[in-house]
Amino acid sequence: MSKSKLVTLDEAVADIADGAKVGLGGWIFNAQPMALVRALIRRGARDLDLVPMPGSIAPDMLIGAGCVRSTICVFISFEQFGLAPHFRRQAEAGTLKVHELDGPALAGGMRAAICDLPYMPIPNLGTDHPRYAPEFYRPLPTGPGERKLLAAAAVRPDVCLLHAQQADEHGNVQYLGAPFFDAMLAQASRKVIVSVDRIVSSETIRRSNHLTKLPSAMVDRVVEAPWGAHPTASPSLYRGDDKHLKEYVKASAGDAAFAAYLEKYVREAGTQQAYLDALGGARVGGLSASESNLS
Repeated sequence: MSKSKLVTLDEAVADIADGAKVGLGGWIFNAQPMALVRALIRRGARDLDLVPMPGSIAPDMLIGAGCVRSTICVFISFEQFGLAPHFRRQAEAGTLKVHELDGPALAGGMRAAICDLPYMPIPNLGTDHPRYAPEFYRPLPTGPGERKLLAAAAVRPDVCLLHAQQADEHGNVQYLGAPFFDAMLAQASRKVIVSVDRIVSSETIRRSNHLTKLPSAMVDRVVEAPWGAHPTASPSLYRGDDKHLKEYVKASAGDAAFAAYLEKYVREAGTQQAYLDALGGARVGGLSASESNLS
């Protein structure tokens, strides 16, 4: 019988070292590993090098909480709510080192890590990215008439934080919606930590094994964290919370307001249940996905 990999939120992030390179899964307002991010902030992490897939509040909150020194990213965006407030502010101030890559370079860098190679060939799209991030790109020789290529340097996080919908205690992780780049990020990372909305039996996993995108062998720790992606969506289970995202953006306008936000929703809410209590049951329950409100 496989050993249980089920741990608490605090146990999951306890040994993520200051200065670690941390990947963040999900996609903008979907499946951001927010419960794990809040636990990492409570732990007092510092000098992290973030590798977010196209993200929003997860990387921005870590940046605003003073946990981050650099990021490798394609973009960090709040889409209809404007620019990511802390990411933009610190990037403009020069207090956050930003390595801006295009999509092929980030994906190619992860593929290189998966294959244990120093780099992966990618098409040269003719952008200025190689000029501004030369440590991640270098030209490759090509013959006459051949497409120009670049070598994308390997991107290998020390640990990645992901959120999915369900898993068993052994770490077989299932996605009820799109897995985005999570499987690639998991393969590229040295350690994989996943929060899920619910722990189910191994029998349930076997009955729908086509949903298993991360088998136990790829996962180091799994955490049961209902609503663990809030305020972003967990596809097929609950929608994003636009009201809370607006609250976050408003609070991020000033240091005092953001400190109060972190105190209420992160530091005082020391468990996932305490966080849900701070939000209010009716508020959270209204986000549950159904045939009528899944869109």
